[in-house]
Amino acid sequence: MALLEGFFMRRAVDAIEASSEALFPANAIGAPDYQATDMVRRTVEYLTLLPRPQRRLLLMLFIVVEFGTPVLTLGFRRFSRLPVERRELVVRNWRRSRFLSLRLLGDALKATMTMLYMSHPLALAYIGAPGAGERPRAGLVLPSLPNLGGAV
Repeated sequence: MALLEGFFMRRAVDAIEASSEALFPANAIGAPDYQATDMVRRTVEYLTLLPRPQRRLLLMLFIVVEFGTPVLTLGFRRFSRLPVERRELVVRNWRRSRFLSLRLLGDALKATMTMLYMSHPLALAYIGAPGAGERPRAGLVLPSLPNLGGAV
């Protein structure tokens, strides 16, 4: 795949895999993990479908996560080289940081990966949502709201 060529592209894929594993790990509650939902392949595929400016933004997000982690955590390892538990903690700490830039970084990573995770039929089935391609049946009756007398 041409998108995976080059040093920075490979490091972005490392960050995609590492963040997928940290955000959607194997678990005992039965939710599909990052491997069952094929997060790495699907994220790279999604990147190939994006227009160039948006693709650059997302790739930059993953590259900053990968190479910024030693500076942002005062450590010596890239994000993908940290143990899974430490990666989970790093993302949580970024998301609740008092610094806006770190909160934005953590939220952007979580939002991007959650969007891709929740687009998989296994994740949708786990939460009880209709799967990909399913549509509500014709004649579905939605509950009506009570008459609020124009208060809305």
